[in-house]
Amino acid sequence: MAGVGGAAFAVYFTTLAPTVMWYDMGEFATASATLGIAHNTGYPLLILLGKLFSFVPVGDAAYRVNLMSAVFTALAVAVAFGIIHDLTQDAIAAAVGALTLAFASTVWANATWATSYGLNLFFTALVTRLMLSWWRDRSDVTLAGAALALGLGMCNHRLIVLVAPPSALLLALGWRSLSPRAVALALAAFAAGLSVYLSLPIRGEQEPMLSWARPATWQTYWGMFLNGQTPSEYWRLDLGDRIDVLWSYPSYDLTWAGLALAGAGFVVYTRRQRAVAAYFALLAVLDAAVVETYSIHNIYNYLTPGYLALCVMIGIAAAWAMGVVRGVSLPEGAARPWVRVAAVGAVLALLPAALLAKNYTSVDRGDDYAARDFAQVTLDRLPPRSVVLTDTWTASPLWYLQLVEGQRRDVLVSPIFSVAGEDVAAFARKQMDDGRSVYAAEGLRTPLDALGGSFTLQPVLLNGIERMVTDSLPKPRYRDDLVATGSMFRVLDTAPVTTVDAVPAASARDVDFGGGLRLTGFSMDGDLVDRGSVIELTYYWSAGTPLTTDMDAMTLFFDGHGRAASHGGFPAWSQSRTIGQGVRQTSLWQAGEIVRESYFVLVPRSIAAGEYEVRLSVYDASAGVSAARAQAGNLLPIGRVRVR
Repeated sequence: MAGVGGAAFAVYFTTLAPTVMWYDMGEFATASATLGIAHNTGYPLLILLGKLFSFVPVGDAAYRVNLMSAVFTALAVAVAFGIIHDLTQDAIAAAVGALTLAFASTVWANATWATSYGLNLFFTALVTRLMLSWWRDRSDVTLAGAALALGLGMCNHRLIVLVAPPSALLLALGWRSLSPRAVALALAAFAAGLSVYLSLPIRGEQEPMLSWARPATWQTYWGMFLNGQTPSEYWRLDLGDRIDVLWSYPSYDLTWAGLALAGAGFVVYTRRQRAVAAYFALLAVLDAAVVETYSIHNIYNYLTPGYLALCVMIGIAAAWAMGVVRGVSLPEGAARPWVRVAAVGAVLALLPAALLAKNYTSVDRGDDYAARDFAQVTLDRLPPRSVVLTDTWTASPLWYLQLVEGQRRDVLVSPIFSVAGEDVAAFARKQMDDGRSVYAAEGLRTPLDALGGSFTLQPVLLNGIERMVTDSLPKPRYRDDLVATGSMFRVLDTAPVTTVDAVPAASARDVDFGGGLRLTGFSMDGDLVDRGSVIELTYYWSAGTPLTTDMDAMTLFFDGHGRAASHGGFPAWSQSRTIGQGVRQTSLWQAGEIVRESYFVLVPRSIAAGEYEVRLSVYDASAGVSAARAQAGNLLPIGRVRVR
């Protein structure tokens, strides 16, 4: 058991995110390090455990909380091994099932950064093993242990309730073994575990730096305990939207071969122990029902309890297959039983091995500093007392640097786009009237048009914010890919003047992109940059004749081998935008005038040091996808930059 859990942890450790990330992951790191109160449901157990991990003397505080996810997911894998071994007495089969769970991409991905899902999987597995142990020995202490684990799990994530009905099923079938003492002891243990929730009002009275429990009233805490969300908003049956999750994700995460083994395992164990088979079948069915009815963008993370049930059945099927081979009578001279069993075990081990090979590159977050680098360069360059309007996705790394590392407390980071019903335009106006510079940063959901037509949004940092691409690319392959597509804008009362009289001699270029559009100048603020820093690119344009469309441009950086840096098939270092975006697009230009635009771009840490050629393409995005792609492929060189 320890060996399998240790192997899973070793893999998780090598792919662990090295610092703060976006969204809930960054929020959990910040709340843990500062002993704050996270968003509903508060996640008190996760935050308390995260605080303990924050004292581990390795990496920064965020890395330590990320490490917690790796530890508890590995422990969940170890407990899964124990469940299968208890049911089969076969270590090889238990390893096959447990490692299949470990290397399923949904499970693995959540082990690489600070989330609640790995901890929930651990408690789901722990309650399951204890309840199956109770089913065998009917021990009051074992039942109390399961109840305690359930109560503690409730203080992390509500998904743990999925084990309650299967547990109730076993209790109902074994009710004759339940004494009043056993019931009382179990209820007391459950209450003891649930009492961790009392840490919320206790800590709330101390006014932590990060707290979603404001106003800090008992009604607030009770609402957080109940999840605090509007049922009509999140709970709805939507088969058309969710059936693809149940169809595509399990087959991707466990493969069709794995699902076939799981089906065989259910058949085998239904004949041996109907109650135990019913436990896992009910867990899987209830999990599927939640996925069908709970509408959040990352609902695939809720599949992990069902994956536990399926992987236990995979282990049972593996044990059955090796048992069949072991018991077959063959003519004298045939391979010995242990050789045949070893051969079958080796074939079965191909399942977790294939998942390990398939998922390693896509899940690996070992060099992902994008969130921290964005937050660092943003706070380094914002004017005093600036305001950043964004959502919780992008706010999280900024809060981390402010609250954990004490940087730029004068900057107000407002997740206003994540607060329903807020008047974003009125809030921005008030901040500007108070003499503060206002910026808007794109995130997972940031409808910038909420600012209304009374402001000009001038791009400042292009493609510096990573975002999930779940809704724009096929699932499940691109489920957790983070792509730098988000930008940061300066919110202005009036549009700035972008025309200039002449191009500086040192910046002069003459690149013809056709249709009368020319790049007449290009410059960078230095030709030697560090990875993790930013570089400012300035473009000078002119149109020989009036343009009728708004043209788009993409800037890419090519190494000495003529390759553009990429990650997961996406450009790792690029700028894409509508030329003159938000200020004065090409359709508004006058013939002969010179238009200047300037943007910052992050230099990814993932690229190699060396000299890069800057290439630019111009295209008409309204011409259709195929035409735009053809035009965008015509990249022309405009400069060079060295990276160290």
